[in-house]
Amino acid sequence: MASGRSCQDEADGCCTPGREVLLILPAISMVLGGLLGSRFRPGKRFRAVVAHLVGGLVLGIAAADLMPAASDSGHPLALAIGFCLGFSLLLVINAVLEDPDDNSEQSRPRPMLLLMLPFLIDSLIDGLVVGISSKAAEQQWVIPVAVALEMGLATLGLGTLLGRGAGRWRSRVSGALMAVTYVIGLSVSLVITNGLQGPALTGTLAFGTAALIYLVVEEVMKEAHARGEDDSGVVNVAFFIGLLCIWLLDSVTA
Repeated sequence: MASGRSCQDEADGCCTPGREVLLILPAISMVLGGLLGSRFRPGKRFRAVVAHLVGGLVLGIAAADLMPAASDSGHPLALAIGFCLGFSLLLVINAVLEDPDDNSEQSRPRPMLLLMLPFLIDSLIDGLVVGISSKAAEQQWVIPVAVALEMGLATLGLGTLLGRGAGRWRSRVSGALMAVTYVIGLSVSLVITNGLQGPALTGTLAFGTAALIYLVVEEVMKEAHARGEDDSGVVNVAFFIGLLCIWLLDSVTA
């Protein structure tokens, strides 16, 4: 059963250098995004397509792998507690980090650390989620690749904002710091979930599922549909292509 998989359960074939590289792929993309941030600015159509594709991939893996794995474990109370903790924590974090709706405040230049704080917390949570999802997802490459696309693009946008003029070093620093916080979250997640079974594993999977769904709905898709972004029908198709890819992969490997 997917919920009971671990590196040891798969005859040690899971703990390979290739898998380790896959797990740190988002960190690599953040560093690259920071390096390119002061030199390259992606177009609206490109950003929108990537965001919708990532949304479809992540939501698909949550629905196809993580939710069934948590459901099949037979611990509904742990499932409910983990799921509620997952979205509640992110709601609280989002409320704390939400920008005040004040034009006078928004017109002032914001300190570098204040600009980076939401991105740092987001990368930390992404590290936690990637570690949790690697325990249950049939297609283990999907979440790291999707997070790499999402956060690489986010770091590129942040680097573009911070790296103007003579401040290119800030773009590089932002990517490096986000990569470090991601690795911290990933390491903590792998340590915590190593050897988990029963209700503890169910709750952890439910927590990761809630976090993934929240990130898709409240972060990726909200940003993709923000005012001024490309919201054409062609772009929206990318979301369903992402979902279909996960569905077909699960259908072929079933």
